[in-house]
Amino acid sequence: MIPIVDLKTGAVLPRASDTRTLDLPVDLDLEFAVASLDAGSHVLYRSTRGKEVSCLVHPRPLSWRARGEECLVADDGAAAAGHYTLCAVEPAAD
Repeated sequence: MIPIVDLKTGAVLPRASDTRTLDLPVDLDLEFAVASLDAGSHVLYRSTRGKEVSCLVHPRPLSWRARGEECLVADDGAAAAGHYTLCAVEPAAD
């Protein structure tokens, strides 16, 4: 299990290493900080300009992410399609 931090709530949650993640779009509106992914690997999110954006993405497993890295993490674990939330991979304890 890999701990992640929900950057909206601060909650620390354990997730399986194969949990799907998405790279952060450069224009993601951090106030909303969520996205959805369809079965065709198209992500839908709100941009900083207030527009809904859809683009093709390539989900990667959580185990490929570096400690402290921010990314969108699937709310339902390993499922490819679904809802994604802005999170950070838990940094190592000092």
